[in-house]
Amino acid sequence: MKSMLRALRSRIGKSVQDAEASQDGRVFYLVAEPGYPNYGDELIAGEWLKLLGERYPDVPVVVDCARPGPAAVILKDKHPHAIFTDTLRRLGTENSLPYDGPINDIAAFVRRALDDESIAPNYASGIRLLQRGARSVHMLGGGYMRGDWTCNLSRLAVGPWARARNIPVVATGLGLMPISGASLEFARSAASSFDMFTVRDVPTRHALQRGSDGRGEADIVVAPDDCFVNGLRGCYSSSEGLPDVMVCVQSDFVENDGALFEQVERTLERWGVKKDEAVGVVECNPRIDYPILPYLARHGYSNLRFFPVIDVLEKGFPARAGQRWLSTRYHPHILAAAKGCGGSYISVDAGYYDAKHEAVIRMGSHWTRNVIGHPAPPAGGGFVSAALAQRYSAQIRRSTAAIYPDLR
Repeated sequence: MKSMLRALRSRIGKSVQDAEASQDGRVFYLVAEPGYPNYGDELIAGEWLKLLGERYPDVPVVVDCARPGPAAVILKDKHPHAIFTDTLRRLGTENSLPYDGPINDIAAFVRRALDDESIAPNYASGIRLLQRGARSVHMLGGGYMRGDWTCNLSRLAVGPWARARNIPVVATGLGLMPISGASLEFARSAASSFDMFTVRDVPTRHALQRGSDGRGEADIVVAPDDCFVNGLRGCYSSSEGLPDVMVCVQSDFVENDGALFEQVERTLERWGVKKDEAVGVVECNPRIDYPILPYLARHGYSNLRFFPVIDVLEKGFPARAGQRWLSTRYHPHILAAAKGCGGSYISVDAGYYDAKHEAVIRMGSHWTRNVIGHPAPPAGGGFVSAALAQRYSAQIRRSTAAIYPDLR
């Protein structure tokens, strides 16, 4: 990583610092995926906006995401000069190609449009903003790009485009699994154009660095999840009144949600949770995470407390030390484990979610893997040291020091 930073500083020189000193109006350009909402994406974008607002309060920030309208409302208090757009997302979807069609065709269209606004004149204003107004491009972390989501993955085309224009471009904490075939070849090539490219899971790093000749084509660094950029400061709700047992279970990645819900019930029974004991049900994605609540109610759990995603976003994540958590979702695993909570994660997608949860284990969680249809395991432990969050914050900030020098 140090060699990458030295190379970037050498290539860019003092352009970022000089641009800031001159107050030339150019923006920090962020690519992310808040707005659906899906709690982890809002968390990551919000934490970066909060940090940039603190360190660079007079520099406007553009957030390019799929749903800029909802994102702008959800994140309205995170930065004094944030602008939300969907330029890259629109270029990836509004073209003559099939939705999630061949990645090379979609990415080629994106690059042509970024070079020539007449190819996508509806988005000429956004294209000009990138061409003339971006002092840097930063692709924030998350799992919003994977091999079969080629409309999303095509956003990586901004890397070689920015490099050709001498615009500093970095990516932090991405997760691209599962990825293979043409999508993998495209991602390898695009990643090699970024000045810094970090990923949050080892399988993504292995995939991107394992070229056909056995040699790495880009210097890919495994890093903590981007949510740690501020050490999780201010991310949690008040601990008062929170249940001892918390559940966050999605229903969109399984064919048989009944089997998933039965596994939840078996786990609660294995943990000795009584039917009248308080159980919190946390929602990270509206509607998708709700069905477990009526299921538990129908099966005799009489003291359920629902935490809708709007409350989680506005009040903070409802974790405190001493809880036990059962989650299919990745960011609840991170935040609960980082708070010291014990727990277990239910595997719902081996190629996608298991890579995520294994990344949390690498970051410091000791939660157990919970497989649908198998005997429920006991809860494992959380992070053993609260200092890890601050260590991860410093690591993420160092990786972007060449475009955000004040973060060092």
